[in-house]
Amino acid sequence: MKAMGFLAVLAGAALAAAAAVWGEARGTVDWTAQRAVVLESDDWGLAGFVPGADAWAGIDRDALAPGRFPAVYWGSTLEDSAAVAGLAAVLQGVCGRDGRPAVLQPNYVTGSLAWEGGEWVEYGLPEFPLAYPRPGLAEAAAAAVGAGVWHPEWHAAWHYDPALRRERALTTAAARLATERGILLFPGSEEARELGSWRSLRELAGELDQALDRFAACFGRRPGSVVAPDYTWTARNESLWRSRGLRVIQAKREQRNPGLPPGAVGRVAKFLGRRWDKLTHPDRTYLERNCRFEPVQAADPGSVTARCGGEIRAAWVAGRPAIVETHRVNFAHTDTAVAARGTAELQRLLTDVAADGPVFLVDTEVAQIDRRGVSTRSVPGRVVLRNASGSRRVVAVGPPELAHAWPEGPKTGVPVLVLLPARFSADLVRGPDGWRLVPRP
Repeated sequence: MKAMGFLAVLAGAALAAAAAVWGEARGTVDWTAQRAVVLESDDWGLAGFVPGADAWAGIDRDALAPGRFPAVYWGSTLEDSAAVAGLAAVLQGVCGRDGRPAVLQPNYVTGSLAWEGGEWVEYGLPEFPLAYPRPGLAEAAAAAVGAGVWHPEWHAAWHYDPALRRERALTTAAARLATERGILLFPGSEEARELGSWRSLRELAGELDQALDRFAACFGRRPGSVVAPDYTWTARNESLWRSRGLRVIQAKREQRNPGLPPGAVGRVAKFLGRRWDKLTHPDRTYLERNCRFEPVQAADPGSVTARCGGEIRAAWVAGRPAIVETHRVNFAHTDTAVAARGTAELQRLLTDVAADGPVFLVDTEVAQIDRRGVSTRSVPGRVVLRNASGSRRVVAVGPPELAHAWPEGPKTGVPVLVLLPARFSADLVRGPDGWRLVPRP
């Protein structure tokens, strides 16, 4: 009998462990009631694929052999001030139920390599190679940040292994011509992963520190969320990110881990590994993209928009934030008609879902609300405060957020503590008489 009792306890423990790994953890708030929308967009700040439509003249793309990717990316280019300003206008024109405008989270690449004057030249945000003149871009991005519709986060240092680019970009006639014209692609570039397993952790750490410094210098704060370039990363990269304060990791379900076996075995291992990571790393927040918005890759962009709207509502019904995946190529392209189509479809999508009274959030807000029920987000001139829980909560606005919101204000090492009522949202602003709260609907 004792043996049977021990086996029963052991079986129960095994089932509990399996349920923990297999099941989906629930946070501290009812996300169904929140109707949250997050717009995650990758590749901003990437000087590539091409500087302009005429760059491909006389170049044999097959001979270049860069790899395989969707056809629309042959015209992918660095955004300009008009693209950012146009997107900002669309976002400002659509508000959530709290009266705040929609906000895009552009995930930035912070470095560029260019072959100029017979040598490799390195650039860092907000500077770009000579082939990519973008007058007014930094100012347009700053204006969008100030309007509360542009919340940059981090994507990559280069979006490729810089050593492999230096090694391969001049090896053939087609590659050299492309490189001289400022084209980012080179032979085998698709597999030249920035976070490849062949790269040393010391080298990656150095690049990460440089990238985060560039990001902070450009945007006035350090990032809190990361999406890996090409969705390729391993546990060592996560540990490195976490050591630098990057606690929110995007698109865990889309992770490509070259160390896993192919086929069904690899898929099962990936699924279990993802569940295990979420269980064993409570210091990290993994956010899954559950809505796909890539209209310019489809023959019928309108059908993509309609499907994404359905995916957003399905996420709400399932009790999850709707986290939308989209890429810069939808809004910045050498063919202006492509960019205009993507921007127009975004406006259609936002107008559609706005009818249901959503709230527009960014990654770090979702992570904070999921853990504590409250969140803060600094915007120049104010700090956005939310209490999504059913009880009063104290929220602390830290010195870095205060410094970002008021860079010219007095520096302090003391946080501002605010008691928020249940299900309450407000802006923290500073006037001549001190701090005050401006409630939102």
